[in-house]
Amino acid sequence: MSEDLLIRYIQEINKAEYECNVMLTLEYESLMDENITDKQLILLGLVHESGRLTASEIADKLGVTPSAVSQLLGKLENAGYIKRSINPSNRREIVIELDENGHRYMERNRQVELSIIERYYSKLGMEDIKDLRRITLKLKKIITEEQSKEKET
Repeated sequence: MSEDLLIRYIQEINKAEYECNVMLTLEYESLMDENITDKQLILLGLVHESGRLTASEIADKLGVTPSAVSQLLGKLENAGYIKRSINPSNRREIVIELDENGHRYMERNRQVELSIIERYYSKLGMEDIKDLRRITLKLKKIITEEQSKEKET
């Protein structure tokens, strides 16, 4: 495949993915909290997946400074999305968990995801879903490996 064709195909894929995300965001935005920034949403997702994390673990995962994490946590804590507590096994560590609004927000996210799956993805057919999954996971693996190499140098 020529480099020009590769570039054109990837640009078409990126544009289509972007347009799909815009359409879905506009359709479902009334169900989501517009006061949460992208970084805050990523942080909520990390805490949700892990159950609980320390501030330093969050900083490592986001690739930001502890003070940047502290600012994000402060806003989310004030809005009732997360709660901080002292780790009983290491009193120098602060543990972050979802609070009531965080749990509600993540449940709304799950409902939106299920709605999108039912309304759109279910129309692709299982073979297309398997192909999309395989290719997406393969791309994620490539990106992860390449970024790991960059961090090592």
